[in-house]
Amino acid sequence: MKSKGTAAFWLTVVGAAFIPIVSFIRLVARPDHFIRALKKDPWQMFINDNWQAGAFFLLPVFAILVTSLVVQTEYKNNTWKQVYASPRSILDIFMSRFIVIHTLILLAFVLFNAFIIITACAANLVQKGYNFFDHPVPWKTLFALTAKLYFSVLAITAIQYWLSLRFRNFIIPLGIGLALLVTGFMILQWDQLYFYPYMYPVVFFWPSFQKNPALVDKAQVFNMIWFALVLLIALWDMATRKEKG
Repeated sequence: MKSKGTAAFWLTVVGAAFIPIVSFIRLVARPDHFIRALKKDPWQMFINDNWQAGAFFLLPVFAILVTSLVVQTEYKNNTWKQVYASPRSILDIFMSRFIVIHTLILLAFVLFNAFIIITACAANLVQKGYNFFDHPVPWKTLFALTAKLYFSVLAITAIQYWLSLRFRNFIIPLGIGLALLVTGFMILQWDQLYFYPYMYPVVFFWPSFQKNPALVDKAQVFNMIWFALVLLIALWDMATRKEKG
């Protein structure tokens, strides 16, 4: 399945650019505040500021949307029956779509980080008071942060993939995913939040949760349990479903 030029592809590009562009506008509009705030360690603070906004809301919403869009493309084009009729195994068909979804998610991470760096440099060119050019980009920190946040959406993508395969109507998996996400914000103070996969991006990154390493460790374990279990259920559901496509 080709994803370039589809709604899922453009969602990836626009979604990755949105927060860094907003951050650029803030830096240019309020240099009197941000030049002082970012003086000590500009890259680390700017990266954290962008990713906090991303992890708290945009990342889980993006994972829900892009998963639904990739699967919905097959339903919209009525190509599922052709795919099932091809000489390919169910596992091959199942994993090919899931790999496309994660390729787009990884592309979103790469673009998001690139836009962070570009907008910081652009702000420094517009407002000479910033000192991004005086400090090296913390590539190792950026890579580690990206890996951690990518890991945090594995369970979400597995659940949304199953829902998207199960329901032909795009609105149903999207609505369920967004409802589960909103519910997560409502139970954010729950001391057993590590059971709730839609809050893993927040748990893995948000500063208040980093003060509770036991909860984060449990969330990492349950993230992999949710991921593996739901993928197996989704594969079994696809293989045993009588009506395909």
